[in-house]
Amino acid sequence: MAAAKSAIGTGKNDISSLEPVKPADPHVIQIGQFVVEQCHHGQLLFVAVVGGFTWSGDGGYYYALIIENQDSDGATYLHKALVLETPSETKLIWHKK
Repeated sequence: MAAAKSAIGTGKNDISSLEPVKPADPHVIQIGQFVVEQCHHGQLLFVAVVGGFTWSGDGGYYYALIIENQDSDGATYLHKALVLETPSETKLIWHKK
């Protein structure tokens, strides 16, 4: 498979390792919770990771996730996020409400 531009534009990555995430995986849930904490500062509650993909690159793993959140009135929302997790840090790259 040909190399493609990185999600953050820092170089080229082989995306042949693209895999669907397992929404019930505790590690995937932890990353989803991290996104909600970083973006919503307690205004929305994490409900679940609905789906997404992961792939390796730039010394770690990218996670493109669809996350379900809930507000204090019980309304739910789906948000999208891209996270890069390396051995030294977990970094939110992109988030869309």
